[in-house]
Amino acid sequence: MTEYRFETFAPQIVDGAPDARTADYMQAVRAGFHDKRVDGEKLLRRTERAIADGRVFTAAYPTRVPKGALSADIPVATFAHFEKQMNVGGARLLPAHLITWVTVRPTHRRRGLLRSLMTANLQHAADAGYAFAALTATEGGIYRRFGFGTATWYSSYEVDTSPGFALAVEPDRRVEMCDPDELADLAPELYEEFQKISPGAAGRQQVYYDVATGDLNVDTDEPDLAVRAALHYDEHGRPDGFVSYKFAGWDVKPGTIELLDFVAVSDAAYSSLWAFLAAIDLVERVKFGYGAQQSPLPWLLTDPRRAKLVATKDGVWLRILDVLKSLRARPWMVAGELTLSVEDPLGYAAGVFRIDADGRAAQIERIAEEPSDAKADLALSVSELGSIYLGGADPVVLVRAGRIRELTAGAAVRARTMFGLERAPYAPNDF
Repeated sequence: MTEYRFETFAPQIVDGAPDARTADYMQAVRAGFHDKRVDGEKLLRRTERAIADGRVFTAAYPTRVPKGALSADIPVATFAHFEKQMNVGGARLLPAHLITWVTVRPTHRRRGLLRSLMTANLQHAADAGYAFAALTATEGGIYRRFGFGTATWYSSYEVDTSPGFALAVEPDRRVEMCDPDELADLAPELYEEFQKISPGAAGRQQVYYDVATGDLNVDTDEPDLAVRAALHYDEHGRPDGFVSYKFAGWDVKPGTIELLDFVAVSDAAYSSLWAFLAAIDLVERVKFGYGAQQSPLPWLLTDPRRAKLVATKDGVWLRILDVLKSLRARPWMVAGELTLSVEDPLGYAAGVFRIDADGRAAQIERIAEEPSDAKADLALSVSELGSIYLGGADPVVLVRAGRIRELTAGAAVRARTMFGLERAPYAPNDF
């Protein structure tokens, strides 16, 4: 049976290049996600972005390998974490422990590597005092067993902008095109403002800004000279929204542009940027892969059918680590009382918790260390608690699906109103 050693380290650049351990780790990650190998300047840039994000790497290495196999210096499993702020409602930003780059080589699966890496990392996050951990998943069936629950979703749209396209309310149209390079400074500033108004939005990674500016095409690891951009200005002449996009090519019919990034701090910016996109000549379709689950887009149009919903996908998955800290951090906009019995196989969130909300904040207390139906209105697992935490999942629907058990009549409806926030959660980026 193969034995493994585990190492946790920060990526390093030495003499203008990633050190050997960092380079081997990065190549293992790329193999895990079926990306082509990179070296030289491309590998350096990817490492620089990882360092800019503050990523910490963990890797599993075999202690010995047979002749002809990949070197024992190349990880057979990878894991990374970093910290960003997340909006938990009411413009309240809470430090979040973000997990990413989770891979296991096919020849080393079913040997407990993922469980070892995940449980050790969650313990690290709990010890560090994080209220919750979060990730975005390439596969939907993996992470619930570790206590993660889907908390945000996003929608992919194809918008028909052919003749006849019209907005139901005339926008201000304070939009100007800009050099994409202008977004290098503006995009992070505008996203920070957007993050304050969007529950579930987490701080962004550097790669999103590099793509928006055309500094990076993620498929080629080279600059993308096809990228265009536009800004919306508020009534005082300050930018309050941007869009970054590119033409899909003359061989794509009908003429199509693909949105690379779209951030609107104001509703005026949102509607005016869509009016701008619809006015682009020789284009009859706009593809937007990261719309909000409850998007105002169809409501902008005189003909809502022009905004075709192509798919809805899960976004952020939350793993509550400290129930008291998590529930106390978010606002409670509807007064009420609710008692939750929470099961957690890993133990971090287990117990019975009483919420007494006054319409602004809430008194939260643990009234039992172990789950108990006798003392609760709702019984649920920590995964479902993560799903309803930002108001994104409906407790009534989860009761119907058997994910939550209603112990007091009407408790699920009460939970739906109490957990609701000022907006449905929306995080327009993966990590």
